[in-house]
Parts: sequence; C-alpha cells; structure tokens
Amino acid sequence: MASQEVKQQLIWHVQNRKRVKQMYKRKGIQMLDKPELMFSDIKEPKLNPQQASMYQAMKIELTEKGYSDFRFLGQGAQGLVLLAKDFKNQMRYAIKGVQVRDLQGNLYDEVYNKVKQEIDILKQCRGSPYVVSLLDSFEGKQFMYLVLNECQGTLTEIIESKLNKRLNEISAIKYAKDITEGLYYIHSKNCLVNDLKMDNILIDYNGNAVVSDFGLADKLTVKSGYSHNQYMGNFIYQAPECYDPTDKIIGKVYYDEYQKLGIQVKQEPSNRSEACSLGYIIYSLIQGIDFNLVFNKHKPLNYDGEFQNFVYKKNLQELIDGLTQFVPRKRLPIKEALIVLKGIISLEFQLDELLIQMIDGDTQKLASSLKNEIEFIQDLSNQFYPIIKNQQNLIQELKEDPEKILLVINQNFAQYIPNLFKLIHKKGGKISRIRVSKFHAQRDYQPVRRKNQSFNRQIAKVGGNTKKLTVITIKNIFTKKS
Repeated sequence: MASQEVKQQLIWHVQNRKRVKQMYKRKGIQMLDKPELMFSDIKEPKLNPQQASMYQAMKIELTEKGYSDFRFLGQGAQGLVLLAKDFKNQMRYAIKGVQVRDLQGNLYDEVYNKVKQEIDILKQCRGSPYVVSLLDSFEGKQFMYLVLNECQGTLTEIIESKLNKRLNEISAIKYAKDITEGLYYIHSKNCLVNDLKMDNILIDYNGNAVVSDFGLADKLTVKSGYSHNQYMGNFIYQAPECYDPTDKIIGKVYYDEYQKLGIQVKQEPSNRSEACSLGYIIYSLIQGIDFNLVFNKHKPLNYDGEFQNFVYKKNLQELIDGLTQFVPRKRLPIKEALIVLKGIISLEFQLDELLIQMIDGDTQKLASSLKNEIEFIQDLSNQFYPIIKNQQNLIQELKEDPEKILLVINQNFAQYIPNLFKLIHKKGGKISRIRVSKFHAQRDYQPVRRKNQSFNRQIAKVGGNTKKLTVITIKNIFTKKS
C-alpha cells in the first residue's frame, strides 16, 4: 500500500474512534472513565509477598521469551495476569501465567491438564470481537503462559463507579448485547464459559464488552448437549438446576421444587443453564447485584420503580424473565435474546457507526516509524489499536506532506461539498481534481490500488453483506499560489 494511503488510514482511524466515542457519550453510554495510558505511565499496585514472588518468577521467564517490560494487572483463581511489552515492535499483551511446576520441576498434573483445556477451548472460540483472543501460548520452567489481547478494564469498574451500582438503560442494553453476542459465538463452537460473572466481562479499547476467563470453561458433548463436568463457577449467577441437590441450604430447595413440578433436570451445565446465567447478569446490570437471588431462583424477579421508567422495559422484562425461567426447557434461547437486543440497538444507533476500524499491518509499521510515541494492542485478525501519546501531534505529523488526500465517507456526500469549498477558499488553494466513486463496505474494508488507476476506489465485501457508501477523493487540494 502506498505510504500516503497508509497515512490516510491512520488519520481515518484516529478521527473515527474519536467520533464513535463522542457518539457513545451523546447517547448516554456509561464508559470506562480511564485515559489510554502509555506503558511507562501505568502505575503498579502494592503486591503481597506471594504475588511479588510469582510476579518476579514470571518476569524472569518472560524476559527469556523476548518480553522486556512488565506491569502487574491482577490475580485470578489460577494465576497472575500481567501486561507485557515487546520493545522490538511496541506491541502490548495481557499475559496470564499459571504455575504448573514447582521449583524442582515436578508437574502439577491436574492444574496442567486444566490449563491445556483452557488453551484448547480458547483456540476453538477464536474469531469474535466479543470473546477474548488467544494470540499465543507457551510453557516456561514453572509457568504455562496464555498471551491474550489487552483490554482496558472491566464491566465491574463501570458499575462500581456509579452511586447506585447499576447501569442506565441504554448502557445496560449495549453491554448486554455485547455479552450475548460473545456467548452465542462460544456456544456455536460447542463450548461453555461455565463461570459467567461480572468480573469476567472485560471492556476493550473500542468500548465493547468482552467475555473472558476460560479457566473453568468446558466443552459440550454433541449428543447430549451437556458438559462433561459439574458447574464450578460463581454461585450468584448459577442456574438453579446446577446446584448440588445434597446441599441442604440451597440445592435441596430447588431439587424439591423440580420434584413438585414433576420435572427431571440434569445438574450438568448446558446452553440453557448458561442462558439463565446470562439473564441474571442482565438483571444485575439494571437492578444491581442482589445476593438474595441465590435463594429465590424459583420465584419471579422484582423490578423497582426506576425500571418502570425505562423506554424498553417491556422488551427487557420479557427477555430477562424468559432467560431465567425456572424450568430449563422453557427458557428463551440465547439466539432469540440476541435478536431482541440487536433490534433495540439498531433503533438507537446505526450499527455500522458503532465500529471502530482497526489499523492493518502496513499502517502499524508506518505508525511505529513516526516521531510520535505509539504503542499497539493486537487482535487475532492481525489488526491493531494504537495507543497514542499525543493524537493532535500525530495528525499534524501525518499531514506534513506535499500531496494531500482527503477521504469523506458518508451515504450522502453532497452535504460535505460546501464545507470543502469553504476550506479551500480559506486556505487560498485551488481544486486540482475531485473524483467521486462508490464502493461497497460494511465492516472491514481494505483500500486497494488497482493497476493503472489512481487511488479513487475502495472495494470490499464481508460475509456477503454489503452496503453502498460514497468516497470523495481529493488530490493536491492545497496548491501554493505562484
């Protein structure tokens, strides 16, 4: 790709992501209130002795693998998660390390097998922007490592920042749609998260919710539609049939209720049990976390006065009540829940406008050669999200070129023409060429230069779904007066 086209793609990305995030704010979407920090600006928390010891051991092993700077991100049930940077290409990764051997090299068989299964399931569930991406995995002397795409924070952080510990209507719908989309994709691969909870929902740099943490994930048997093992995850969002019937406090209550109804249920997790967990997640987004849910999953849910003022209260209540039906076979399928949520989002937004176009490999290489300090978040499709020290300086640097190309993309380009002429007149320049062409694009479009053609056409087709847009290409728009 020509360098000018690459530069323009980087400018377009920066402007587009700013536009999308401003649109979120106008619509009232509650987002992470965090700056996009360069690696050197990220502060580390104080660690306890055990964390510090594991962190140091992981840093030594990862340095041998080519990583050269680290920040502590957090601790999960199975190990630590840290942020690592590769100084050769300025790439940043979230790396989960699980200790599978002791200092003498003896293998922890159970832990090792569990991590291998997690890696296998993550590989199987690659390909959705709403599911965390496994970019690589490898084994060190003590630890097994999972290299994942870095996200900016968690959904819990957004909720905890609100006084009432819940989301507003449009935010709850947006993040519920993202989670449902991720879960539907995972189920399409015959897998289960098996520990769906708020803390395991990350927020990426595009502002999307991402399903993560597959440490307890399991595969579904094709014939039965149930997992091989029992549910081992969070008890708040656990489906009632998955509780142990020998547990006299909770499990036996639900077992007895099923017996009264004359219904036989399987305790093993399934798509239906995870649909129930999803329903309780969505309920918690709009009502706040209610620990009494654990004891009352055989009773109708309560919705408070604030919920009664929601625009889409009827749709949301039917969706939540449908997903959390006590009888598993009566539950709303996740696919139908996704249709409802996408329908609401499409009424509030133009779906294409929600997408932040990532930059490709050519643009990433150009960006890494610029004066401006830039680091990169990689996703599975070899697309990149740049973390930029100073966006205004970057755009100025990119525009310091004798040949200017301005791309205006909109379904109705005519509205831009007056502004273009005003800009040209103000700068004392003249138009050398204006070319208008139509191309098809929906989500990921790739600029291409055709043989014997100047750069005035972009063509792409994604999944057979296309959408007509218009491009105005203006070359040499500013020409100095003689």
